[in-house]
Amino acid sequence: METLAEIRRAVIIPIVAIGGIGPQNAARFCGTGVDGLAVVSAILAEPDITSAARELRTIFRRV
Repeated sequence: METLAEIRRAVIIPIVAIGGIGPQNAARFCGTGVDGLAVVSAILAEPDITSAARELRTIFRRV
């Protein structure tokens, strides 16, 4: 997470974290300065993809 924060301080382009992100760890990215999370299986593997997407958005925006 510190590396992401360092990258954020070094560049002005948008930063998106990708890979292994789900509801159990999405909040860890808050405070790093990343602009978003790229997720696939955390949403598509769920029976209700709309609910799964909303949950991740809520978690990421909460902190």
